[in-house]
Amino acid sequence: MNPDYSIVGNTITMRLDYMDKLMEKVAMVAADAAVEKYKEEMMRDEKLSSKDASIKIGVSKVTLIRYITNGKKIGGRDYKLKATKTGRDYIISRFDLEKFRARLETE
Repeated sequence: MNPDYSIVGNTITMRLDYMDKLMEKVAMVAADAAVEKYKEEMMRDEKLSSKDASIKIGVSKVTLIRYITNGKKIGGRDYKLKATKTGRDYIISRFDLEKFRARLETE
């Protein structure tokens, strides 16, 4: 059986079908990374009210506002939920909410 590739000095020689498989894997990894980046950008653009955000992370609106104003001690560090005040309510980016939720779940 022939090996898939051989190394002579600083030159690598690959069989064509092995090279095709390798390029396919590289393309799949790049496509997955692009999809994740797109999802992240979409989450940054999606804005939630404080009521909707509190429902998403399973806490009351009062608790959510406390996370925004005072923060939450997680693992010895204080983390505040990023939000923008609009009148009497807050607007939270879905990306920031998911990041904060991940920190809460690691507690």
